Amino acid sequence: MQSPTLIDYDNSAALGKTVPVDDVPIGFMVLATCPLILWLLDGTVAGFASALLIIGLFSVGLLCLSVGQRNHLAYARAEVAARPKIPFKLIGSAIVAFVVGVLATAKIGVPAIPLVIGCATFILCLVSFGLDPMRDKGMDDPSVRRRLKSQRIYDEFDDRFERLLMTLDSLQDDDLTERTRKMSNTIMGLIGTVDFEKPTLQKIASPLSKMLSKMEAETEALIETSKNGVTPFQRRKYHTKMQALADTFEARARKNGIAAGMDSFELQADLLFDRMQRDRSK
Repeated sequence: MQSPTLIDYDNSAALGKTVPVDDVPIGFMVLATCPLILWLLDGTVAGFASALLIIGLFSVGLLCLSVGQRNHLAYARAEVAARPKIPFKLIGSAIVAFVVGVLATAKIGVPAIPLVIGCATFILCLVSFGLDPMRDKGMDDPSVRRRLKSQRIYDEFDDRFERLLMTLDSLQDDDLTERTRKMSNTIMGLIGTVDFEKPTLQKIASPLSKMLSKMEAETEALIETSKNGVTPFQRRKYHTKMQALADTFEARARKNGIAAGMDSFELQADLLFDRMQRDRSK
């Protein structure tokens, strides 16, 4: 059994590993300095200006603590997060400690004592609010990295299909657009069944990108040759090529065990449900 210690190194707010509390009314801390600021109000213009400067500096320190606390809360809630680029809580603690040390010099003539008071204030701020997170969170897990990369690949292909459909929509041919949308839904449904924590999606990303590039080229060619409207022959030719590309990809994907046992209707239904869930969460 491990002997107890004063600091829990695995769960310590002071070491930046946990958030002390969910909601700290940091703004009310300004009230704590009001009696000390009265020391500077000696009836002179310089004293009044010094008091305003101290209040402003203390407010900046509190603002840094507040921002740092919000960043730390967001970091704690996220499964994967990068460390904050600017250590706001550390900066805020230093500013508050400096302000308290300066206020102490107004009544204490010995320089060592205000210095000790400032250092004590800095330590108390760190104990109260903790350090900012010092390292990235979740990035050292290979499965998490694969999931994030797979999600980026999925989102990229989803965006490309949406741009393709928007380009095709400029022809104002509802039948052609709807048929193409069904093909894109089937393909996105296929890759949506892949486990993002495995490298499967990364392996099929290259052939999928090539197929999508061919689809984009066919769409651009149709746009160029159909400025006066799409003829039945052009519509049939375009749909045949697009369907052949989609069928080829689907056959290869199913051969690799992707979406085994699911038909095209189930894939489209799953993708539609997934998009509805994502739109609802926005």
